[in-house]
Amino acid sequence: MRKAADGGTKPRRRHALPGLNSYRDFRLLWTGSALSVMAERCSGMAFTLLILWHTGSKSSAGLVGFAALLPALLVQLPAGVLVDRWNRRGVMLVCVVGRMVAVATVAVALAGDRLYVWHIAAVAFVQGALTVFYQLAERATVRGVVPARQLSAAMATNEARSRAVNFVGHPASGMLFGISAWMPFMSSVGMYLLSLITLIRLRAKDDTKGKKDKKGKGKGGKGGQKRPMTAEIRAGLDWVWKRAYFRTALLIMAGSNLIFQALILSVAVVVRDSGRAAGTVGLIMAAGSVGGLLGAITGGVLSKRLPMRHTMIVAHVAWALVLPGTVVFHHPAALGTLFFITSHIGAAVTVAGMSHQVRITPNNMQGRVGSVVMLLVSGASSLGALGTGFLLDAYGTRQVLIGASVVMAVLAAVATLVFTRRGAALEDENNVAPPPERENEPAVVSSRTTLTLRRIDG
Repeated sequence: MRKAADGGTKPRRRHALPGLNSYRDFRLLWTGSALSVMAERCSGMAFTLLILWHTGSKSSAGLVGFAALLPALLVQLPAGVLVDRWNRRGVMLVCVVGRMVAVATVAVALAGDRLYVWHIAAVAFVQGALTVFYQLAERATVRGVVPARQLSAAMATNEARSRAVNFVGHPASGMLFGISAWMPFMSSVGMYLLSLITLIRLRAKDDTKGKKDKKGKGKGGKGGQKRPMTAEIRAGLDWVWKRAYFRTALLIMAGSNLIFQALILSVAVVVRDSGRAAGTVGLIMAAGSVGGLLGAITGGVLSKRLPMRHTMIVAHVAWALVLPGTVVFHHPAALGTLFFITSHIGAAVTVAGMSHQVRITPNNMQGRVGSVVMLLVSGASSLGALGTGFLLDAYGTRQVLIGASVVMAVLAAVATLVFTRRGAALEDENNVAPPPERENEPAVVSSRTTLTLRRIDG
């Protein structure tokens, strides 16, 4: 409080913070990660094109897609524990180097006119596994490079970055693939190298060292000893499981992610079967990226103004209305429009969800909780890729797209029932408050939540 001219007091004004670009480490983290995402998207898109256009096997394409997404099921939970234990900047650097070397082997093999499905699948798995580690480390690092009040803005900016990279990466991958099969992979190697050079300059605070729990022990237990990995994984699972509202939202999002993975592969098959060039797939995905970029901006606003329950209902109902269009319209322009709409909604939900998760999670559990979130939300995508490949071979694209539309309608109905029931509003408010486990660096809360906690504490 400060004194007014009449001797009274005036509330202290909350000083405006500088823009995100004024934080050096955030700029470096953003740029290095943008290059890393660009490299991953360029090679990831090329994996599907390579298998479909050179082998014609839908099941093989699904298998490679499954290998790329399988780490979301196998690696997420141990990765979350290790990211909380290790230096997060070091994790990101190792991941960039590992992915660069793996993708380089594909470029060399294709330059020598050698193509093996098992090799492509193995590289896709390695890149996917290291990407899991990278994403968890990067998301946790954001809290150390921007003030708490700008966390939502930073998350929205990062999501916008990813969507903008998709806009460039997908069509670029298709164009380079049209010139020569090895070119998208060699381009990815170059971008990984630039990402490595940028991230080396990062000086983010290592907040994984010297943490003390509320009993004064090290983060591993007595004498600062680390707990077994299974215990750490269980702690992350328990944290999410005890929050029924948060857990339900994640499960519904997992279902919708499975549907969208099926949609992506189905559209690639539609384009190929219609005799169009591989670059057409990239252009359709680019249209989705534009929608995603705008959606990321929308998500930054939604995360501040709209409760999660409302976001979930609106998103899934909108998806349920849009998805049947893929059954009827197969022209690239129509498919691009549909991807624009679905990606716009998806990006907004992603930003709102990420901001919510990072805000309510204790700092020294960011990796573990983030890994559980990614396991539920993204792990379903790997199953979607594998199952879709075989379903396309067995039933064709029309039946698969009809099935996807029906499942999305069911998810929309479930979301509406769950998040409009009595008590949903109260649970939404309660999930904004910091979790029971108090940490040295508490989660960001709104002023209304702070007042509520003060009343509870007496």
